[in-house]
Amino acid sequence: MRDKAALRIVLLAVDDEFAGEMQRSLYETHPDWIVGSVISSCEIYKQTKVSGVLFVLRKSGIFFLLEMMRMKIVRAFLDRKRRYFPSQLARDHHVEMFFSENINDEQSIAKLQSWHPDLIISTNFSHYIGKTVRESIARLGCWNLHKSLLPSYRGMAPSFHALREGAKTVGATLHLVSKGFDEGDVLAQVEVPVLDADSVYSLNRKTSEAGGKMLASLLNGGGFGQLRARPQPAGSWKNYTYPTRAEVREFRRKGLKFYASEHDGA
Repeated sequence: MRDKAALRIVLLAVDDEFAGEMQRSLYETHPDWIVGSVISSCEIYKQTKVSGVLFVLRKSGIFFLLEMMRMKIVRAFLDRKRRYFPSQLARDHHVEMFFSENINDEQSIAKLQSWHPDLIISTNFSHYIGKTVRESIARLGCWNLHKSLLPSYRGMAPSFHALREGAKTVGATLHLVSKGFDEGDVLAQVEVPVLDADSVYSLNRKTSEAGGKMLASLLNGGGFGQLRARPQPAGSWKNYTYPTRAEVREFRRKGLKFYASEHDGA
Protein backbone atom coordinates (compact mmCIF):
# COMPACT_ATOMS: atom_id res chain seq x y z
CA MET A 1 0.00 0.00 0.00
CA ARG A 2 1.25 3.47 -0.85
CA ASP A 3 2.39 5.66 2.05
CA LYS A 4 -0.53 7.89 3.07
CA ALA A 5 1.80 10.90 3.08
CA ALA A 6 3.09 10.21 -0.43
CA LEU A 7 1.90 12.21 -3.42
CA ARG A 8 1.86 11.70 -7.15
CA ILE A 9 2.91 15.00 -8.70
CA VAL A 10 3.16 16.06 -12.35
CA LEU A 11 5.22 19.16 -13.12
CA LEU A 12 4.62 21.50 -16.09
CA ALA A 13 7.38 23.82 -17.29
CA VAL A 14 9.31 25.47 -20.04
CA ASP A 15 12.83 24.08 -20.10
CA ASP A 16 14.72 26.99 -18.54
CA GLU A 17 16.74 27.57 -15.39
CA PHE A 18 13.98 29.51 -13.64
CA ALA A 19 11.56 26.61 -13.92
CA GLY A 20 14.42 24.36 -12.83
CA GLU A 21 14.92 26.41 -9.66
CA MET A 22 11.19 26.21 -8.95
CA GLN A 23 11.38 22.42 -9.15
CA ARG A 24 14.79 21.70 -7.66
CA SER A 25 13.93 21.77 -3.94
CA LEU A 26 11.09 19.31 -4.46
CA TYR A 27 13.36 16.98 -6.44
CA GLU A 28 15.97 17.21 -3.66
CA THR A 29 13.50 16.26 -0.94
CA HIS A 30 10.94 13.98 -2.59
CA PRO A 31 11.91 12.88 -6.11
CA ASP A 32 9.76 9.78 -5.57
CA TRP A 33 6.65 11.97 -5.57
CA ILE A 34 7.28 13.28 -9.09
CA VAL A 35 5.71 10.84 -11.55
CA GLY A 36 5.83 12.95 -14.71
CA SER A 37 7.39 16.08 -16.17
CA VAL A 38 5.72 17.93 -19.04
CA ILE A 39 8.08 20.18 -20.98
CA SER A 40 6.68 22.84 -23.27
CA SER A 41 8.01 22.54 -26.79
CA CYS A 42 7.14 26.21 -27.43
CA GLU A 43 8.32 29.10 -25.27
CA ILE A 44 5.31 31.16 -26.37
CA TYR A 45 1.98 29.33 -26.43
CA LYS A 46 0.94 28.15 -29.91
CA GLN A 47 3.99 29.78 -31.51
CA THR A 48 6.85 28.08 -33.31
CA LYS A 49 10.38 29.22 -32.52
CA VAL A 50 10.40 31.43 -35.62
CA SER A 51 6.93 32.93 -35.10
CA GLY A 52 7.74 33.41 -31.40
CA VAL A 53 10.86 35.41 -32.24
CA LEU A 54 8.89 37.53 -34.73
CA PHE A 55 6.15 38.11 -32.15
CA VAL A 56 8.63 39.36 -29.52
CA LEU A 57 10.43 41.45 -32.13
CA ARG A 58 7.20 43.19 -33.18
CA LYS A 59 5.97 43.68 -29.62
CA SER A 60 9.14 44.50 -27.69
CA GLY A 61 11.77 45.42 -30.28
CA ILE A 62 15.23 44.25 -31.20
CA PHE A 63 16.95 45.41 -27.99
CA PHE A 64 14.65 43.36 -25.77
CA LEU A 65 15.04 40.29 -27.98
CA LEU A 66 18.84 40.59 -28.04
CA GLU A 67 19.00 41.04 -24.25
CA MET A 68 16.91 37.90 -23.72
CA MET A 69 19.21 35.98 -26.05
CA ARG A 70 22.33 37.42 -24.39
CA MET A 71 21.13 36.26 -20.99
CA LYS A 72 20.75 32.69 -22.21
CA ILE A 73 24.07 32.68 -24.05
CA VAL A 74 26.04 34.20 -21.17
CA ARG A 75 24.46 31.85 -18.63
CA ALA A 76 25.35 28.89 -20.84
CA PHE A 77 29.03 29.61 -20.08
CA LEU A 78 28.80 30.80 -16.47
CA ASP A 79 28.02 28.89 -13.29
CA ARG A 80 26.94 25.73 -15.06
CA LYS A 81 26.85 23.92 -11.75
CA ARG A 82 24.26 26.40 -10.47
CA ARG A 83 21.91 25.97 -13.41
CA TYR A 84 19.21 23.31 -13.36
CA PHE A 85 16.69 22.66 -16.11
CA PRO A 86 13.46 20.63 -15.77
CA SER A 87 14.65 18.16 -18.41
CA GLN A 88 17.96 17.68 -16.59
CA LEU A 89 16.23 17.17 -13.23
CA ALA A 90 13.82 14.65 -14.75
CA ARG A 91 16.64 12.69 -16.40
CA ASP A 92 18.76 12.69 -13.25
CA HIS A 93 15.86 11.30 -11.21
CA HIS A 94 14.50 8.92 -13.88
CA VAL A 95 11.19 10.78 -14.20
CA GLU A 96 9.24 10.25 -17.41
CA MET A 97 9.15 13.33 -19.65
CA PHE A 98 6.53 14.36 -22.18
CA PHE A 99 7.01 17.24 -24.62
CA SER A 100 3.80 19.14 -25.36
CA GLU A 101 2.90 21.80 -27.92
CA ASN A 102 -0.51 22.29 -26.30
CA ILE A 103 -1.29 20.97 -22.82
CA ASN A 104 -5.00 20.92 -23.73
CA ASP A 105 -4.81 18.62 -26.75
CA GLU A 106 -5.95 14.98 -26.63
CA GLN A 107 -2.46 13.50 -26.54
CA SER A 108 -1.34 15.72 -23.64
CA ILE A 109 -4.50 15.07 -21.63
CA ALA A 110 -4.15 11.31 -22.17
CA LYS A 111 -0.55 11.42 -20.93
CA LEU A 112 -1.53 13.42 -17.83
CA GLN A 113 -4.32 10.94 -17.07
CA SER A 114 -1.94 7.99 -17.46
CA TRP A 115 0.15 9.29 -14.55
CA HIS A 116 -2.87 9.39 -12.18
CA PRO A 117 -1.61 12.51 -10.41
CA ASP A 118 -2.75 13.87 -7.08
CA LEU A 119 -1.39 17.29 -8.05
CA ILE A 120 -0.45 19.08 -11.25
CA ILE A 121 1.94 21.97 -10.60
CA SER A 122 2.81 24.58 -13.21
CA THR A 123 6.29 26.07 -12.83
CA ASN A 124 7.09 28.82 -15.32
CA PHE A 125 4.88 27.12 -17.91
CA SER A 126 4.05 28.84 -21.18
CA HIS A 127 0.63 27.32 -22.03
CA TYR A 128 -2.87 28.40 -21.14
CA ILE A 129 -4.22 25.61 -18.91
CA GLY A 130 -7.77 24.69 -19.90
CA LYS A 131 -10.65 23.47 -17.76
CA THR A 132 -10.05 19.74 -18.22
CA VAL A 133 -6.45 19.96 -16.99
CA ARG A 134 -7.40 22.42 -14.24
CA GLU A 135 -10.32 20.48 -12.82
CA SER A 136 -10.68 16.92 -14.08
CA ILE A 137 -7.34 15.11 -13.85
CA ALA A 138 -5.53 15.59 -10.54
CA ARG A 139 -7.25 14.62 -7.28
CA LEU A 140 -6.04 17.73 -5.45
CA GLY A 141 -6.25 20.05 -8.44
CA CYS A 142 -3.84 22.19 -10.42
CA TRP A 143 -1.49 24.77 -8.88
CA ASN A 144 0.76 27.44 -10.37
CA LEU A 145 3.94 29.01 -9.00
CA HIS A 146 4.21 32.59 -10.23
CA LYS A 147 7.18 34.97 -9.88
CA SER A 148 5.37 37.88 -8.19
CA LEU A 149 3.31 38.77 -5.15
CA LEU A 150 -0.12 38.39 -6.71
CA PRO A 151 -2.28 40.19 -7.54
CA SER A 152 0.63 42.50 -8.41
CA TYR A 153 2.33 41.72 -11.72
CA ARG A 154 0.01 39.13 -13.10
CA GLY A 155 1.00 37.78 -16.49
CA MET A 156 4.26 37.99 -18.40
CA ALA A 157 7.68 39.43 -17.48
CA PRO A 158 6.87 40.29 -13.84
CA SER A 159 10.50 41.04 -12.92
CA PHE A 160 10.92 43.44 -15.84
CA HIS A 161 7.77 45.35 -14.97
CA ALA A 162 8.53 45.38 -11.23
CA LEU A 163 11.94 46.95 -11.88
CA ARG A 164 10.53 49.41 -14.40
CA GLU A 165 7.87 50.57 -11.94
CA GLY A 166 10.28 50.82 -9.00
CA ALA A 167 8.84 48.05 -6.82
CA LYS A 168 10.65 47.65 -3.49
CA THR A 169 9.45 44.10 -2.88
CA VAL A 170 8.68 41.23 -5.21
CA GLY A 171 8.24 37.54 -4.45
CA ALA A 172 6.54 34.34 -5.48
CA THR A 173 2.95 33.14 -5.19
CA LEU A 174 1.57 29.61 -5.17
CA HIS A 175 -2.04 29.70 -6.30
CA LEU A 176 -4.83 27.62 -7.74
CA VAL A 177 -5.02 27.70 -11.53
CA SER A 178 -8.22 29.38 -12.68
CA LYS A 179 -9.74 30.49 -15.98
CA GLY A 180 -8.03 33.89 -15.82
CA PHE A 181 -4.24 34.15 -15.95
CA ASP A 182 -2.77 34.30 -12.43
CA GLU A 183 -6.17 35.10 -10.92
CA GLY A 184 -6.69 31.94 -8.84
CA ASP A 185 -6.99 31.79 -5.06
CA VAL A 186 -3.69 32.09 -3.18
CA LEU A 187 -2.21 29.16 -1.25
CA ALA A 188 1.09 30.69 -0.09
CA GLN A 189 3.43 33.60 -0.78
CA VAL A 190 7.01 34.56 -0.05
CA GLU A 191 8.53 38.06 -0.27
CA VAL A 192 11.85 38.98 -1.87
CA PRO A 193 13.36 42.48 -1.45
CA VAL A 194 14.48 44.37 -4.55
CA LEU A 195 18.08 45.60 -4.30
CA ASP A 196 19.64 48.51 -6.18
CA ALA A 197 21.94 46.11 -8.03
CA ASP A 198 19.13 43.79 -9.17
CA SER A 199 18.51 43.03 -12.82
CA VAL A 200 15.71 41.19 -14.59
CA TYR A 201 17.81 38.03 -14.43
CA SER A 202 18.67 38.30 -10.74
CA LEU A 203 15.04 38.93 -9.73
CA ASN A 204 13.87 36.02 -11.87
CA ARG A 205 16.49 33.84 -10.23
CA LYS A 206 15.75 34.95 -6.66
CA THR A 207 11.97 34.69 -6.96
CA SER A 208 12.27 31.26 -8.59
CA GLU A 209 14.54 29.99 -5.82
CA ALA A 210 12.33 31.42 -3.06
CA GLY A 211 9.19 30.05 -4.68
CA GLY A 212 10.70 26.61 -5.15
CA LYS A 213 11.77 26.40 -1.50
CA MET A 214 8.33 27.56 -0.37
CA LEU A 215 6.62 24.93 -2.52
CA ALA A 216 8.82 22.10 -1.23
CA SER A 217 8.43 23.22 2.38
CA LEU A 218 4.66 23.37 2.03
CA LEU A 219 4.40 19.90 0.52
CA ASN A 220 6.96 18.34 2.84
CA GLY A 221 5.16 19.77 5.87
CA GLY A 222 2.22 17.49 5.17
CA GLY A 223 -0.40 20.08 6.06
CA PHE A 224 -1.29 20.95 2.47
CA GLY A 225 -4.48 18.93 2.73
CA GLN A 226 -5.79 21.49 5.22
CA LEU A 227 -4.73 24.51 3.18
CA ARG A 228 -7.35 27.21 2.87
CA ALA A 229 -6.91 29.11 -0.37
CA ARG A 230 -7.80 32.79 -0.09
CA PRO A 231 -9.22 34.88 -2.93
CA GLN A 232 -6.99 37.57 -4.34
CA PRO A 233 -8.00 41.11 -3.39
CA ALA A 234 -10.71 42.58 -5.57
CA GLY A 235 -9.92 45.52 -7.79
CA SER A 236 -8.68 46.55 -11.20
CA TRP A 237 -5.38 44.72 -11.19
CA LYS A 238 -3.33 44.99 -14.37
CA ASN A 239 -2.50 41.93 -16.46
CA TYR A 240 0.98 42.40 -17.88
CA THR A 241 2.30 41.03 -21.14
CA TYR A 242 5.58 41.25 -23.02
CA PRO A 243 6.84 44.85 -22.72
CA THR A 244 6.13 47.33 -25.44
CA ARG A 245 8.95 49.11 -27.23
CA ALA A 246 8.10 52.25 -25.24
CA GLU A 247 8.37 50.34 -21.95
CA VAL A 248 11.75 48.95 -22.99
CA ARG A 249 12.95 52.48 -23.79
CA GLU A 250 11.72 53.68 -20.39
CA PHE A 251 13.52 50.77 -18.71
CA ARG A 252 16.79 51.72 -20.43
CA ARG A 253 16.41 55.45 -19.63
CA LYS A 254 16.22 54.56 -15.95
CA GLY A 255 19.56 52.76 -16.20
CA LEU A 256 18.04 49.38 -15.40
CA LYS A 257 19.62 46.13 -16.55
CA PHE A 258 18.40 42.88 -18.00
CA TYR A 259 21.60 41.16 -16.93
CA ALA A 260 24.54 42.58 -14.98
CA SER A 261 27.39 40.06 -15.07
CA GLU A 262 29.28 41.50 -12.11
CA HIS A 263 26.18 40.92 -9.93
CA ASP A 264 24.31 38.07 -11.58
CA GLY A 265 27.36 35.90 -12.05
CA ALA A 266 28.32 36.12 -8.41
